[in-house]
Amino acid sequence: MKSMMITLAVLFFAFNAFAIQDPDPDTIGMYFDLDANIVCWNTAGPFEAVTAYLIATNLSVDSGVSGWEAYIQLSGDAPLAANWSLIGLDVDPSPEGFQVGIGVILPIEPLPATVLATWTGFIGDPSDQISFHISGIPGSASFPDSPGYAAGDNAGDLRPLRVSAGSGLGFTAAMINAVECQVVANEDLTFSRVKALYR
Repeated sequence: MKSMMITLAVLFFAFNAFAIQDPDPDTIGMYFDLDANIVCWNTAGPFEAVTAYLIATNLSVDSGVSGWEAYIQLSGDAPLAANWSLIGLDVDPSPEGFQVGIGVILPIEPLPATVLATWTGFIGDPSDQISFHISGIPGSASFPDSPGYAAGDNAGDLRPLRVSAGSGLGFTAAMINAVECQVVANEDLTFSRVKALYR
């Protein structure tokens, strides 16, 4: 009986260890922590500041990121004084589109959770609900179907990024003040998490 309880406990913690962070290579998501685990956040009072991070996880190159592309839309209530902080130069003219050049001299360092951009905003009231959605930039020549990045040592080495929660407005990447957290990983990701338990 004791060994069965230990086995169940190990399985419980193994599933929870992969509950949000995407173990697959070359994925992207919005998170409220630097370890790419928290996708839902609740505020406690009026005009509370919130920080969210656009993070690429498990890059398939060791040289980092010399540029990246993603289209990020917010839906729901409007945040106050919202702002994006980037390393590099964004050449996309739209507020939702990011085509960011960094260069191969000082690329973004590769980490298991590589921060590409930081979003900050004030949430007017704890009843205000905001959702983040990630997709590829419409009409992009480099990444027509998804977000993506260029390797840190070769700007011509282009790698697509799979959105961990699914791409576009139909899929929510992160939520603020959700009544129920409805960020769900896509089917490929869910299956890969199960496979990871048996490796």
